[in-house]
Amino acid sequence: MEQNRLISQELEDMRSQITSFRNKLEEQAIINEAHIRNSMRSKMSDISRTIAGTIIAGAIALPYCIWFFWSQGLSTTFVISTGIMLTLCLGLTILQQVRLRSLDFSKGNLVETAAKLSRIKKHYREWQWVAVPMLIAWFGWLMYEIINKLGNEPYVIGFCCGAGMGGIIGGIIGFRINRKVIRKTSEILSQIEELHKGE
Repeated sequence: MEQNRLISQELEDMRSQITSFRNKLEEQAIINEAHIRNSMRSKMSDISRTIAGTIIAGAIALPYCIWFFWSQGLSTTFVISTGIMLTLCLGLTILQQVRLRSLDFSKGNLVETAAKLSRIKKHYREWQWVAVPMLIAWFGWLMYEIINKLGNEPYVIGFCCGAGMGGIIGGIIGFRINRKVIRKTSEILSQIEELHKGE
C-alpha cells in the first residue's frame, strides 16, 4: 500500500515536471517566434528604406533628365522615350514599395506574406535581365544623339566619357541595390521557413 502511494507520488511528480517542461518549451517557442518576427520586420524596414531612396532618386532624375536633354536640343523622340522609360522604372519601383508595405510580420499569415515577398524577390531578380539591355540601348542612343547634335569636338568627347563613367557608377550602385533587396528578401523567406519547421 505504502509502495503504491510512493509510486503514485513519483508519477505525479513526473507529470508535474513534464507539464512544467512543456510550458517552458512553449514559452521559449513564443519568444523565438517573436524574436524572428522582429528580425523580419527590421530587414523589411531596411529594404523599404533602400527602395524609398531609389524612388526619391528617380523622382528627381525624371524631370531633371527631361529638362537637361531638351535644353541640349536632343531629338523630341529621344526626350519622350527617356521620359517614358524613367516613368516606367519609377512606377514599378513604387509598386514594389506598396507591395512591401502591405506585408504584416507581426501577426499576419506568414504563408501569404511569403508568397507576396517571393513576388517582390522575383521582380528584382528578373528586372536586371530587362534593365541592363534597356540601359545599354538607351545609352548608345544618347551617345548617338549627342554626337549627331553637337559634333565630335573635344568637349563633346569629354562629355561622352563623363556620361560613360556616370553610367558605370550608376550601374554599379543599381546592381548593389538590386542584390541587397534580393539578399534581404531571401533571408526573410528563410526565417519564415524556419518558423514553419518549428510549428
